[in-house]
Amino acid sequence: MKRLAGRIAIVTGGAGGVGSAITALFVSEGAKVAIFDSKDTAPDALAALGEAAVRYCKVDITDEGVISAAISNIAAEWGVPDVLINAAAIAGSGKPTHEATVADFDAVFSVNVKGTFLCTKHVIAGLLAAGQPGSVVNISSTYGVIGNADIPLYHGTKAAVRLLSKCDAVTYAGNGIRSNSVVLGSTRTEMTQRAMEESAEGAAYVRNLIDAHPMKRQADPIEIARVALFLASDESSFVTGADIAADGGYTAQ
Repeated sequence: MKRLAGRIAIVTGGAGGVGSAITALFVSEGAKVAIFDSKDTAPDALAALGEAAVRYCKVDITDEGVISAAISNIAAEWGVPDVLINAAAIAGSGKPTHEATVADFDAVFSVNVKGTFLCTKHVIAGLLAAGQPGSVVNISSTYGVIGNADIPLYHGTKAAVRLLSKCDAVTYAGNGIRSNSVVLGSTRTEMTQRAMEESAEGAAYVRNLIDAHPMKRQADPIEIARVALFLASDESSFVTGADIAADGGYTAQ
């Protein structure tokens, strides 16, 4: 039997590198997946999965009214979503704290933290109303565990996501709702590519990232997707409040 047969999942940032890998893997394991993303259209590879299995919703995850309506629409069409993957994120400004502006702060915290909060809030509310169990998986980062001298605001958002996961794990454990985070290391995605292009280091930026990982490589998005699948499925039925590191040994140092 497929591991997500009968599940209804929402994947935020589902058109991105990690999100699209999660979407495709979840569909292959029997789930119906609603993609929440800000891009105009879904990538061709996801569109090819068919509307019976995938719904593409262009949404602003920072707008509570939009999120509430989108989740209600999915529930009306397919049933109450019982898996949420919060993968949407931006890197934001790389300025140090003394140079960063309030606008810089608001931009990255709005997407990475507020967006995660809003989607989680409305998915959990639906599960509680229906009396159903579920799984929330928040995509965090090594930068939410350790400090570094670059992109401090991004670090702050990913640490916040980790602690939200733990608080929700404790709050809703009695309702059968699990909440975990994936601490991912450097991964081959559009975000990493953009960071390299914007960095004064150029290609050396990525080489330095790779060298910081004991495994001396970046993750492929499918490697992150497999961890998300484990946390979304019943294989992790006694796992909640955990940070699962998929980081090539980065945080073990």
